[in-house]
Amino acid sequence: MLNSNSIIQNKTEIKIILKIRGRSTTLLFLENMSQLLNKIISKLSKEKFIDQIADEISGTEFNSLMLEIFRRRAESVSPAAVLKAFEENRFVRPSGADAIETRQVELEWLESAREKSFQPMVLSPLTPLGTCTAFGAVSQNKIISSLRGTEVVSDATNVLLLHMASVFKNNNDRCLQLNYSTIHRMVRAQQFSNPEFSAHFSLFSLVSGGYDEGAFQFELDQLNRHISLYLEMIKRYLPGKKLQLKFFLKTEDQNFNSLLSLSTNVWSNMECSIVPPDANRYYQRVQFKIYIEHKGMQVDIADGGFVDWLQATTGNRKLKAMISAAGIELIQKFISKKQQ
Repeated sequence: MLNSNSIIQNKTEIKIILKIRGRSTTLLFLENMSQLLNKIISKLSKEKFIDQIADEISGTEFNSLMLEIFRRRAESVSPAAVLKAFEENRFVRPSGADAIETRQVELEWLESAREKSFQPMVLSPLTPLGTCTAFGAVSQNKIISSLRGTEVVSDATNVLLLHMASVFKNNNDRCLQLNYSTIHRMVRAQQFSNPEFSAHFSLFSLVSGGYDEGAFQFELDQLNRHISLYLEMIKRYLPGKKLQLKFFLKTEDQNFNSLLSLSTNVWSNMECSIVPPDANRYYQRVQFKIYIEHKGMQVDIADGGFVDWLQATTGNRKLKAMISAAGIELIQKFISKKQQ
């Protein structure tokens, strides 16, 4: 058990004296932290400070600098100040969702996904820095950046795609198809005008990847696979709610667009509309949205589409990917209000 510690620093070394179980252990660092920081600071100039911090010092040097800054700031914080920050900082407030109900709902969604061959995954709270901005027009200011080359997960589909890309990169099986699911608590930094919206919330996410089968077979199969699961679960939890499906086209390819109207599609017997191509290029080929009608308004409850991220990460132009997500916490709020 750690009883006490003290730090002794001189020009050549840092000695950390740790008293553990009554015995002193001395750890000798080969490099003096102050020397390292001085080396970093010597590279910086007032005129180009931001550019040099962002582009010129190494990742290791950046982490060392920021760790020292955060260490000093943390040491100056009092317990009362921590409590004040906890009460005022929107990123750390607990969710108002019932913990047991939340876990029960999440388990049912993941089990239903597994029945449709989606492998459930548990993700780390962190992901490599740039996980979102590298793949789409997403500002890093909307993401909680961290140290050691990481950021807080703000979109689980990006992380699932990274894992999927790693699997495909190390597997030559051209018949391989991967389907993952997860429920993850996202943290996003943008301000929401609706006071009911939290900076952190749970999303149910699906990702599918595989090789191009020709004739848009992969695309049609995955649209039906993803949408059928969402329709099944939304109807189970929100029976009687009017549902509407919209497809937002990203291309004028009539061969593909005509497939959306086939009578064999799972959405053939529900209200469905197709919107002409728009300027939003986050998705490729097509995006879908599922809406529920609530108090005379359409509420977007699920969303998905095709992305080229597997191609971008692996360099294999034959790989296809589809991502989607549903606001599982929003659905739970509707259930709670209905029961009140």
